Amino acid sequence: MLSMVEYVHERMKTYPKHAVGVDFTMGQGNDTLFLSHLCDEVYAFDIQEEALKATVEKIGENDHVHLYLESHEHFDDHVDAFDLGVFNLGYLPDFDHTIKTTLESTKVAVTKAIEKMDQVLWIVCYIGHVEGAKEASWINDYVTHLDSHTYNVSMYKMLNKNKAPYVIEIEKR
Repeated sequence: MLSMVEYVHERMKTYPKHAVGVDFTMGQGNDTLFLSHLCDEVYAFDIQEEALKATVEKIGENDHVHLYLESHEHFDDHVDAFDLGVFNLGYLPDFDHTIKTTLESTKVAVTKAIEKMDQVLWIVCYIGHVEGAKEASWINDYVTHLDSHTYNVSMYKMLNKNKAPYVIEIEKR
């Protein structure tokens, strides 16, 4: 069975448009790297210097990849619209776990991202900590109420692992 990240990467390949990709939570750079091979332009955001450094080490110099040491809620200062977008919510593994995405910034970023997407958005929810559970609860409720004539929404989840991360995919119809 595919991990959540592997699942998202496989799904990314199935979409026809790859002009602009956005990694809303850079982390260790895995999604940014994958998008850099798939998209004409990539924008990636994180609030931690360690995430930026890890991503630069992973992707090297690429003129079409734009990295920002900035919260995902401000992505629209740099991106007008995108084809593929991904959030991996939570904290940066192997670093300070007190620094993590928050419900407040995630609400703003997800709401804007859904408005700005031309094709698809994935949100990997991590429910193994209190803030992650709050984010997931809000996201689940929010996407359940998206207009079904405009969006298709699905979930990829391990049903026998209560605290495992899961993926929400939002496709613009």
